[in-house]
Amino acid sequence: MKINVLFLIGFLLYNVSTAQVSIGSSVSPTNLYVSKIKDTEFDYLKKTKTYFVVPNELDFEKTKNLITSIWTFNPIEFIAQDDYNENDYVVENNTIIRIHDKNYSMTKTTIGKGSRTIGNWFVNKFELISYPSVRIKKNGKKDPEIHQFADVFFTQSILSRYKNHPSYRAKKAEEIGEEPDYYNFDYGYIKNYFQVLNDKLNKKEMLNVRDGIVNTKKLKALKTQTLFVPDWILKTTNAFTGALGKIREPEELFEKYDFPYEMISYQALNDKILSGEKFYYLMHSQFNEYKLLSIIDSTTGEMIYLVENKGYNIDSGDIKDINKEIVD
Repeated sequence: MKINVLFLIGFLLYNVSTAQVSIGSSVSPTNLYVSKIKDTEFDYLKKTKTYFVVPNELDFEKTKNLITSIWTFNPIEFIAQDDYNENDYVVENNTIIRIHDKNYSMTKTTIGKGSRTIGNWFVNKFELISYPSVRIKKNGKKDPEIHQFADVFFTQSILSRYKNHPSYRAKKAEEIGEEPDYYNFDYGYIKNYFQVLNDKLNKKEMLNVRDGIVNTKKLKALKTQTLFVPDWILKTTNAFTGALGKIREPEELFEKYDFPYEMISYQALNDKILSGEKFYYLMHSQFNEYKLLSIIDSTTGEMIYLVENKGYNIDSGDIKDINKEIVD
């Protein structure tokens, strides 16, 4: 039996603290909304032992040291992906954090008088699951009760999404340029996301993207402090073909923003987070047809701003809304 208790950090990504983060019972696998979970479920989870499966894409020792410096919720042990045998860890009161494979689905939607097939992408994620009970069937196989407590989502790049799209053309892909599969699947971003996960689990707090967040007091700091902005948000994408659209100039996107900002590459932003310097950065996450825009504290992972709107590209109106909250 599987019970979904969802923490969406993409990061996403929400009572929310990063664009990729949410805690609560999953309402639907096709959106980020969650409903309330009980304190007793948090209490149960705290008494378990967590096994963190380090994916092959990440350095084992570096990941272990990073997460160990953050994680205080319960005992934690690290396993290399190649050494992880799922059946060995399906044990009552075990908790697992592991990468869940991305998936891609096609859906038909009606547009005007006809219908078109469009793609829905589900970003790469760490999932946190636990086994409150494990029954052994007559054939000797394990039948676990699975609670899915948390998901930490990462933002898929335009190039990666386009490669999986039925409209993919190699020549059009060249226009996008070199990109990683996920913009924020790196140690700095992971640090911030797990800071939030650990903090909220300790406080027994839910996170729900539907609620949004506007921390007016902390947003005022952006009157004088520079907001760092990953330059990937300058790129737009066609919702139907997945191909690259217009690449905006920063002045165009931020024409209605009256305060200091600085464009920065995703690599430089990751390194800046790891440096320990305190600053705020903008994050755009995408979940199917919903765009999530957040502002994150680099030292704690706390999100001081979050909105969710339908659409695939950040526009000047989204930035204007941030400006308004800073001014008010």
